[in-house]
Amino acid sequence: MAPAGFPNLNRQPISLKSQLKRLLAGVVLGFLFVITFLFAMLLFFNQEYKESLQNANTAAEFNNEFKKKLDLEMYYYVVGPSQKQELPLEDVEEAEKILRRLMKTTTQSDDRWRLNSMLNLCKRLEECMVTISETRSYDDRMVQLENNIYIITALIERYMHDYIYNEIRLLSQLQQEINTSVFTAILGTIAFSTVIAFMIVLSSLRFSRRITDPIDRLCKKARCLGNGEFHVEPIPTKSIEIKTLDDCFNEMAERIQSLLVRIKNEQMTLRRTELELLQAQINPHFLYNTFDSIVWLAETQRNREVIQMVTSLSSLFRNSLSKGKDVINIETEQKQIRSYLEIQQIRYSDIMDYEIDLPESLFPYSIPKLTLQPLVENAIYHGIKHKRSRGRIVIRGREEGGDIVISVEDNGIGMSKEQLGALQNRIRENRLKGFGLSNVQQRLRLYCGEAYGLTFRSEKNAGTTVFVRIPKQNQLE
Repeated sequence: MAPAGFPNLNRQPISLKSQLKRLLAGVVLGFLFVITFLFAMLLFFNQEYKESLQNANTAAEFNNEFKKKLDLEMYYYVVGPSQKQELPLEDVEEAEKILRRLMKTTTQSDDRWRLNSMLNLCKRLEECMVTISETRSYDDRMVQLENNIYIITALIERYMHDYIYNEIRLLSQLQQEINTSVFTAILGTIAFSTVIAFMIVLSSLRFSRRITDPIDRLCKKARCLGNGEFHVEPIPTKSIEIKTLDDCFNEMAERIQSLLVRIKNEQMTLRRTELELLQAQINPHFLYNTFDSIVWLAETQRNREVIQMVTSLSSLFRNSLSKGKDVINIETEQKQIRSYLEIQQIRYSDIMDYEIDLPESLFPYSIPKLTLQPLVENAIYHGIKHKRSRGRIVIRGREEGGDIVISVEDNGIGMSKEQLGALQNRIRENRLKGFGLSNVQQRLRLYCGEAYGLTFRSEKNAGTTVFVRIPKQNQLE
């Protein structure tokens, strides 16, 4: 049994010719099914015609019943006690419903005119019935019955009679046309099916050769591509589908080749930026200043602070190495930035405080190494050092859907709207220079994609906040 995810090698492959033969058999069977369905549909249509004719006869019966019933009910209403009789308005409403249904299916202009006239007469009939109900004199009611009700019902009966006669005449003509069309369709379908089946049988072998030869060449090209030969030649073919497949195959080979070159260049760029970032972190000025501070603290016998600074410096370099890893978890990055801030706070204790507020729920997730330190260094040297009062740096983290956002906020001198706009334009155009931010932005985009990286918010003389957005999943690994 083949392992999961791999094809079953014991299964006998089916040749393309065999598949085409099966396809041909399916087409023939499907064609026969269509013919059978066509015959059944025609017979059903003929049956529907008979039912329509029966509906016309039913309408004729309705015509007779409507006049007799309505005339009789109105007569009883006129001669009988009014308090015990009700107007037969429901019969008129039912007749109107039938007329509206006929209006939807009738196409002849004369018959539509008759139906419309009958609808108007029904409206007039209802008005006359209401008028009779409001008349108190028996003689007047009888006059209205004879001169209005009887005449209107007679007109409705006449129009309905004409309508039914015309529809039956049209249905008779339609029946003759349908019978002729059915017979012609049967003969035409049989002849057409015979010709098409014969053509399919003759062209199947030639069609199979057209397909199999280019596909064999495509298989050879695929084997060459698997061996690392990216230079491919187009396959001559008269089939649009094979040509499209061959063009896409050639385009795929070119893309794979360009992708390999791109990956190689990106890896070189990534290594270069990481080396530059590491060199920037272990720059001589930082070491000189740190060692000078250690010496000064030792001379003043501030041994506790000497121990703390040496310990922080050791932890800083240990986390910077990270056993050669390019991506570390947020917990390790937090230790790295805390060590750096402890050193800087001892050096600038009179001008700087800091706070790190990263939830422990973020610790397991990954982040490119040395992401936060350049941001903090930028906040110290370009924000807080130029501030006349005491400065403060706050590092916070939060989850936003499938992403993690870490902010580095300072209350330094900030930037004007023009300076902030210029900085954002340089980020958008990928030409960010200076302040140690270029490498961070480039590494974040290389690791995480173009949707991630740095964004800024700043206000003159109020401070700057840098936001780092990375994916929440540990896909960086």
